[in-house]
This record gives sequence, structure tokens and C-alpha cells, in this order.
Amino acid sequence: MKLLLDEMLSPAIARELRDRGHDAESVAGRPDREALSDPEVLALAQAEHRAIVTNNLRDVRPLHNEAITPGGPGHYGMIFIPGTYRRTKNDIGKITTALEVILAQYPEEDDLANGESWLRATTCIQAEPVKIRFRGGQAASLRTGQ
Repeated sequence: MKLLLDEMLSPAIARELRDRGHDAESVAGRPDREALSDPEVLALAQAEHRAIVTNNLRDVRPLHNEAITPGGPGHYGMIFIPGTYRRTKNDIGKITTALEVILAQYPEEDDLANGESWLRATTCIQAEPVKIRFRGGQAASLRTGQ
């Protein structure tokens, strides 16, 4: 599957994916693409046979629904990133790895056609220390996952 990363995603993610052997392009960092409206981004993705990666659920999900209605043009897939998913410079590796998981699930160009997938967290559970008191007043420290 080929990807087109929407404007809110760093071009560094697309570069990292390309370095790992995937076909990924970005809207951000490309002056000829940065001014595109959401319908124009969808049209570009359709023309290039790319799935769109975005966290713009409010605007892109209705386009997804219109595209897949009977008689609609269809699309090559949508990968949504939850709004709570961190997108800082420090998170580029995490996002890239999560996208690779989806790319492994849908390797062929049309595997996700007219469908959607969601980015999931790929990091281990964080452990936090918890103190437990035993009878006799002794304390022990444990690590628990949330």
C-alpha cells in the first residue's frame, strides 16, 4: 500500500517510511500540495493510488463516506490517527512504527480500498511504582502496568 500523509503530519514520517522501503509521500513540505483542500487531497490520493493518513477525522471522514457510496469514486484507504495520539518531533519514530504495522496488514495497493484503519499505540505499557504494605509494617515496591 502506498501512503499520502496529510498536512498535519511531519514530512519526516514519510522520509522515515521511505528509508524503510515503503512508498510514502507527504502533503506538508511540498508547496504544490500544502494549499490543497481536503477534497483535493483525496483526489490526489486517488490519482496516485494512495491511502490517506490523517487525524482530521471531522473533515475527511465525510469525504470517505461520500467516496464509498454506490456510484462514488472510491479511494485506496484511510488511516485515521486519534486526536489524542501525540504528534511531536519525539513521536515520529512511534508513528512510523505504528504505520508499518498497518502496512504489514495491508501490503497490496488495494487491500484497504474503500476501508479505514486506525493507528494504534505500539509502545509497551508504562510501569509505575506502587508501594504495598504487608502485615508487620514492611513495605515493598512493585511495578504495575496501567
